[in-house]
Amino acid sequence: MVIDSIKSIIKYENRSKRMRTKLVCGFTLIEIIVVIGIMAVLTAIVYSSFDTSKAQSRDQQRVSDISVIQLALEQFFNKNGVYPVSINNNTDFTKYLSDVPRDPKTGESYSSNYLALSKASSDNAKKCISYHLWAKFEINNSYLNSKKSFDSTSGGLSSTKYFKCGTNIGNPNGGIDASASENNLIYDVMP
Repeated sequence: MVIDSIKSIIKYENRSKRMRTKLVCGFTLIEIIVVIGIMAVLTAIVYSSFDTSKAQSRDQQRVSDISVIQLALEQFFNKNGVYPVSINNNTDFTKYLSDVPRDPKTGESYSSNYLALSKASSDNAKKCISYHLWAKFEINNSYLNSKKSFDSTSGGLSSTKYFKCGTNIGNPNGGIDASASENNLIYDVMP
C-alpha cells in the first residue's frame, strides 16, 4: 500500500509537470503586441525611405525628359536657325519630338514649362534665339546645383533684355522666376 501511494504521488507529480509544460509553450498577449508594434515601426521606416527613393527616381526622370526636349530643340535650331515659339502642337517641332514628355507625377506636359525668348522687342516669332525650360523637383538633390536660376517672368525678362517670342513688349505671358527662394526646387535650363 505504501508502494501504491508512492506510485500515485509520482504519477501526480509527472502529470503536474506535463500540465505546466503545456501552459508555458505559448506566447503571452503582451509579447505578441510588442512584436507587432516593433514590426509596425520597422515597416514605417522602410516605407518612408522607399518614398524618398521614388521621389528621387521621378526627379531623375524629369532631368532626362528635359534633356530629351533640349536635344530636340537644338536639332530644330540647327535646321531652322531659330527655336520654336511653342513645343505643343507645333507641326514643325513634331518632326524632332513626336510627343512632348509628361511629368512623371502630375502627368502634365512640359510644353507649358517652355518659353521661347527673343532679343527683339517686336512681335516677330522668327527671332526666337533662346528659350527657358524648367521642371519642378520634389526633393533637393545635386541636379539643382547645375540650374540656371533664370527669371523669365515679366520683371526678370525686362532686366535681361529678353522678350517672349510672339507677344508684345511688357506682356511676356508666363515664365517663372527660378532664382526666387520659394522656387528653390525648380530645375531650369537654357541653350
